[in-house]
Amino acid sequence: MLDMGFEPQIRKILAKITNPNRHTMFFTATWPMSIRRLASEFLRNPIQVQIGNRDELKGNQDIVQIITCCTNYNKNDMLNKVLQQSGVADRSNIAAKAIVFCATKRMCDQLQQQLQRGGIPCAAIHGDKQQRDREQALNDLKSGKSKLIVATDVAARGIDIKGVTLVVNFDAPGNTEDYVHRIGRTGRAGQKGYAVSLFSDRDAHALRGIIEVMRRTSQEVTPEVEAMSRNAGPPPPSGRALRGKGR
Repeated sequence: MLDMGFEPQIRKILAKITNPNRHTMFFTATWPMSIRRLASEFLRNPIQVQIGNRDELKGNQDIVQIITCCTNYNKNDMLNKVLQQSGVADRSNIAAKAIVFCATKRMCDQLQQQLQRGGIPCAAIHGDKQQRDREQALNDLKSGKSKLIVATDVAARGIDIKGVTLVVNFDAPGNTEDYVHRIGRTGRAGQKGYAVSLFSDRDAHALRGIIEVMRRTSQEVTPEVEAMSRNAGPPPPSGRALRGKGR
């Protein structure tokens, strides 16, 4: 919540808690320096419990991470291919469920409508959706009524849906921490999962950090992906800020 810009709301809540003996517990999958500074203001004499190296971003060993190079013109076709191969597009395969991440609310709605027309029961989750609509979408995925959720990064953290077998990054994450959070929606509680990221030249600037995360869990990085990363240009100006508005 701190990382996604809810610091004012957190400060307001804590200001109303006057019990000096309260216990405050923070949970996070990543621990970047910016979040450490914010959290240090809210905690007194904290005890840290950590699993793994807190200074090194690392994906879940139970997740197979795949990067697929594409163009902006064939990205939709590549997504359909991934959904077919994974069984998510097969309505009779109730065991296959997916979350597809997009950068903006508009893209979420467009992609959800496209997939729905293609015969895949799905819903969209983003910041413009009412809470009841978000909960309904999650419940439909849990129950098997839908096969897929198209979401912005509002669904990248704190959501635990049993049986999500696939995560697709249709749009590149804003940073490496977001990548780790996104793919962490699958491969939970010892189950195996797949994370497929569709990268075009436009998003190639984000590849370097993701490749490092992949190599820490001995994931395969193809020569094509390495070449795309080497040839990547600089990130677009203010890209992270614009992307944040899309949640």
